[in-house]
Amino acid sequence: MNITVMIAFLFLTIPAFATPGPNNLMLMASGAKFGFVKTLPHMIGINLGFPTMVFLVGLGLSEIFVTYPIIKPIMKYLAAGYFLWMAWHLLGLKIGQQSGAARPMKIFEAALFQWVNPKAWAMAVSFIAAFVSDGEGRLTSLLLITFGCLIIGPFFSFFWIYFGQQMQILLVRTGGEKFLGTILAALMLVAVILFLV
Repeated sequence: MNITVMIAFLFLTIPAFATPGPNNLMLMASGAKFGFVKTLPHMIGINLGFPTMVFLVGLGLSEIFVTYPIIKPIMKYLAAGYFLWMAWHLLGLKIGQQSGAARPMKIFEAALFQWVNPKAWAMAVSFIAAFVSDGEGRLTSLLLITFGCLIIGPFFSFFWIYFGQQMQILLVRTGGEKFLGTILAALMLVAVILFLV
């Protein structure tokens, strides 16, 4: 991969990883609810699961969608259902109160979630289409893209967890903590609308 391609990769991946999406919104919500340290397994799961997904899709897994096109809308609506369920639970979010069922995502749960995350699929397919060459160098370029995702992703994950934690601190100081669940639920609903449209 030459320097021009590397720069292009950064220009594509940085906005993709930095912008709001299901992973980032869930990290923000978890950071606000459980704090930075308890959200780290969730972050690790995302940042191991997504590069793994990129690699497997690059090996040809995306051909499943060509062969069985019904899978894509099914996954889309399963993800929408999950986000709506999450938005419902976020409405009852109380800072500093650990309800019995509430807990941060585990590593394997966050890794598995990538497979029903529409933004993750869009990113994986885009990265492969743009940067994985055909022919002899295909595996090398796929490994480089996978490694790039493994390196870049955590920087933005840390930011979103930190942002959620700082938002929680600000809301506690201003007495607005009762609105946190509503704000996060609204953001999750916006994410659902954007990927269903």
